[in-house]
Amino acid sequence: VQPGRLYETHYRARNLSGRAMTGQAVPSVAPARAARYFVKTECFCFKPQHFARDEEREMAVRFVVDRELPPGIDRLTLSYAFYDLRG
Repeated sequence: VQPGRLYETHYRARNLSGRAMTGQAVPSVAPARAARYFVKTECFCFKPQHFARDEEREMAVRFVVDRELPPGIDRLTLSYAFYDLRG
């Protein structure tokens, strides 16, 4: 990944709960000090996602790594935790 360029990647998610559900994905960037330089322009995490029972789908994320990324950070990891919004 080159800082300043727009990229798109995809995550595959599957509902294993045995019922329809609505959930919210919460992103995490490591190392933590690099998170402010990782800018998502489009992400499934921006709004709740509804999944039918056993539904599986691919979800896109578009991002740019800011050109001001500090020297010495040569690797970023983007991960998600997906939380059931059932209340």
